Amino acid sequence: MTDLDTASPQYAPFGLVYDAASLQLVPLTVDTPLGPVRVHHSPTRSGSTATLLLHGAAGSWTTWTPLIQAAVAAGHPLTDVVAIDLPGWGASPGPRIRSQLTLDALADVVWQVVHTRLGYDRVDITGHSLGAFIALHLAATRPAEVEAVRLISATAFSVLASVEHPVRSFLAVPGFTMLLAVFRALRMGDDRGIGLVQAVRRGGLLRLAVSPLFRHPLRVPRSVIDALADEVRPDSFVRAAEATRGYRAARRWRGIRCAVWAVRGDTDSFVPYRDLTGLLGAMPQATLAEIGDSGHFAHVERPYETLEALGLMAARR
Repeated sequence: MTDLDTASPQYAPFGLVYDAASLQLVPLTVDTPLGPVRVHHSPTRSGSTATLLLHGAAGSWTTWTPLIQAAVAAGHPLTDVVAIDLPGWGASPGPRIRSQLTLDALADVVWQVVHTRLGYDRVDITGHSLGAFIALHLAATRPAEVEAVRLISATAFSVLASVEHPVRSFLAVPGFTMLLAVFRALRMGDDRGIGLVQAVRRGGLLRLAVSPLFRHPLRVPRSVIDALADEVRPDSFVRAAEATRGYRAARRWRGIRCAVWAVRGDTDSFVPYRDLTGLLGAMPQATLAEIGDSGHFAHVERPYETLEALGLMAARR
């Protein structure tokens, strides 16, 4: 495994971008069985393989914009980009019936957008957190269509154990376990937790509230902090967590044969080091790296180093 010591002034060099046109992307809404899904994609296809970007919980397509900007600045722009707002996040409202939001349903919707609507035959997936988990599921269930998976702080063994046995597994990922408990309570009210978020904002405590996600919360651009607050979806978060119950990760992922890259930030409190190295047990072909001086959002905190560690620079040389 590679350790990338990235302590430098280039921490979180880009804010989020909401103007898709400035990134040469176009918006699209696709009707799916889980409701309308918002997508931002490259206007033309240069090949048959999509560069699919899947965000994590409390995120949307905009969380990828620092990585997209870094790729352009480095002279290796991402091509055939398909950045999806997963059902229940961003501008994709998700199904009203909670039981419909299953892992298989999410994977099917993603493939419908990429293949049926946009015409790509294969995908090269970069996923963060929950999005990385969906990427692995797609690679396991659609091996002929997935060319590679590139994982940033992948939801893996410790989080799955926490969902199944929160008390027994508390010490493994206490931050996630407590967050899930809070979101279970919040989902009883407004799905976005607007009242609580606004109270935190008024009290000037927003950065403190999200500080466990970042290595240097005071240096993260304001647009990133605001976006996380705006994307608080307790019901969607709990639904996604519940969808992982009974998932036999090691058994399913053992059949993945495509190229795999996986990284985590060295201070990531949601994905412990043993989860990163544990991926090798199921996928010995995986290339692992730890990004120094970053937390759960390495693609925001250290986008250049993340591109390099995920093989996205070499893939376009």
